[in-house]
Amino acid sequence: MTQVRRRNEQAYLDKLDGKITELFWEAKSSEWNEEEQQILRALDGSAQQNPERILDGIRILELANKAYFLYVKQQPVEKAKLLRIVLSNCKIDAASVDPTYRKPFDLIFQRVQNGEWLGRVDSNHHRLH
Repeated sequence: MTQVRRRNEQAYLDKLDGKITELFWEAKSSEWNEEEQQILRALDGSAQQNPERILDGIRILELANKAYFLYVKQQPVEKAKLLRIVLSNCKIDAASVDPTYRKPFDLIFQRVQNGEWLGRVDSNHHRLH
């Protein structure tokens, strides 16, 4: 949904800058607004059909966001529990550890690697450690 809004905003700026015509802007804006409404209807339907699933998704994202800080602050037993939740396996050699993430953490990791999810960054888009 955020991507649809971004497209709409960018197209509006392009219209203002004269890069696209008013007619093109109106057609695309209408199309993107309808797409956004469909997404909202689908989300609303999902929440009504299975509100626990939405809560699970929120909890997963919160855990992914806080995993590093939780790991650093916890006792070894709690660290092990956290690793069992997030990881399914690890390959270890003399120089590195290569984790295999459980679903859906694998998808989150892929997004981070692709730069699609910046994680925690400061106002200058530098990663916080």
